[in-house]
Amino acid sequence: MAISQDKIPETKKLTFTRIQSPSSINTYKQCPRKYYYSYIEKIPGKPSIHLTRGKVVHSVLEHFFKIDISKLPEENFMFVLKIFINDMLDQYWKKSGAEFNSLPLTKQQLDFYHIETKEMVNTWYANFLKKLAAETRTYPIPASFKRLTPKAEIEYKSPTYGIRGFIDAIHEKDGEIILMDYKTSKAPKMSPEYRLQLALYAMMYHETHDKMPDKVGIDFLKFGEQIIDVDEELIDHAKFESELIHINTSSKKKEEYPMKPSALCKYSTGQCDYYGQCFGNARNQW
Repeated sequence: MAISQDKIPETKKLTFTRIQSPSSINTYKQCPRKYYYSYIEKIPGKPSIHLTRGKVVHSVLEHFFKIDISKLPEENFMFVLKIFINDMLDQYWKKSGAEFNSLPLTKQQLDFYHIETKEMVNTWYANFLKKLAAETRTYPIPASFKRLTPKAEIEYKSPTYGIRGFIDAIHEKDGEIILMDYKTSKAPKMSPEYRLQLALYAMMYHETHDKMPDKVGIDFLKFGEQIIDVDEELIDHAKFESELIHINTSSKKKEEYPMKPSALCKYSTGQCDYYGQCFGNARNQW
């Protein structure tokens, strides 16, 4: 039986049935039955345009900062750098061609997502240029670029709470530490799911380095960044949810993971990966 989120029984030490992640915790909160199919029965999820292009964008932004800018012409630096990042996007998009072509999308739909993704990357680049311009008032371009270069795709673990995950970007500048996650969302909304993900990152960072990051945030590539301060309340929120997920997922019995029907089960452009397991081919079952 699932434990209420209002209170967790006091325990001396957590028992881990499996290591959790921000994604698995949010999956359980969205629907316990979906968690069961994904993490206990381990039924593979179906590929989607959002997951595939998300991987492409993450690769582009990670490798953007590996550019040797000393080889770029200083006169047309920003223009050449923009061409570079757009070419990089096209290359990674092409590398993922087989995965894109396996999706149930028409060429017209794929072209739309390609153009939309290019707009996201260029919006991110425009925001990066603003930061770079601010830095170059004090530092030369190479030093400014280096100051804005984050540590990318770093895996963090919490042995205490049995959580692990990858942080997209860790910015360390002038004594301030900011953890960022990239999102290709259609709206710049700091949802409870995103806030929890950031709280878990802050908790893992704190446990690893014995100090809290100053801020955490989401870079909504299409719109810009939203950043929040890290405090004890945010860390405690992550600890609470970490304890709760281990308690609620200790069983392997399917009936202990109730379905939680919502608009996320079936929607205009698709359905949950496990819709068939829950509802079969019948219509209007909830």
